[in-house]
Amino acid sequence: MARTKAFDTNEVLHKAMNIFGNRGYEGTSLPDLITGLGIARQSIYDTYGTKWELFFAAVKHYMDQKNQELKKHCEGPGTVVNKVELVFTTIIKVLMDPEQRLQCFIISSAIEQAPHHEELAAYLQANTELSEQIFYTMLKHAVTEGEISTEVNIRELACFLVHERIALITSAKLGMDEPKLRGIMQMVLSVFRTMQGG
Repeated sequence: MARTKAFDTNEVLHKAMNIFGNRGYEGTSLPDLITGLGIARQSIYDTYGTKWELFFAAVKHYMDQKNQELKKHCEGPGTVVNKVELVFTTIIKVLMDPEQRLQCFIISSAIEQAPHHEELAAYLQANTELSEQIFYTMLKHAVTEGEISTEVNIRELACFLVHERIALITSAKLGMDEPKLRGIMQMVLSVFRTMQGG
């Protein structure tokens, strides 16, 4: 009879996001993981496999959560400007939180590792395309509602939003403060205000 795990696997992935986000993949040792996760070495191997497999699982866990959140915001009530502001405000709040920001930084580590791992690179590319599609669907609805001019290339606009979303994370990791991050958000919103139909 299989033994029941004495730990919550999702909680462990949350902790792993913090550890890898703080130290990076290369800078994280097995002792770091054992201490930070609060589980035995063998439990890590049995449940997640290698350090790389744990890292990849943590990246997927983070990205899945963020895409669900993005979809919820983009499909919610309000104008397209309201929705974009909510998406970016949410990111900035996370980046200003000492613990949650470390989880975001796992993306930076994943980007650093992608050139060396084909499977991770493919996953990140697919995830980028998914994020673009979520934004595109929101923008297409905005065109239908007359909020954005039909002359706007909303495919390129969706790509722009994905880029700016990732850029906020990179900028915060490099030390940019909240007023400057919010300034970037206001520039993104100003782009939308110049594209309104009518």
